Amino acid sequence: MMTVEKDIEKYLIKRAKEIGALVRKCQWVGHNHCPDRILMLPHMTLWVEVKAPKQKPRAGQQREHERMRQHGQWVTVVASRADVDCLIAKLNDSES
Repeated sequence: MMTVEKDIEKYLIKRAKEIGALVRKCQWVGHNHCPDRILMLPHMTLWVEVKAPKQKPRAGQQREHERMRQHGQWVTVVASRADVDCLIAKLNDSES
């Protein structure tokens, strides 16, 4: 069975909640290219774009992510369960 974006998103939500993150779906009002999810932890907040395996953010998404980074936001992209696991490991490391 082929992994699709929604499978990775469900896995992200599960893993993020395991480490105590508050997870919300995001959507801009009157603007496009919002990252899919925001993860809130006591020590940080980050935005996560979820893609299907081997997919990259579209040009508009890349521009929006860069704008957000220029304003001090942490924006990352996950496209596999391994990407999610790596992100969760980084979040756990940043807590200690």
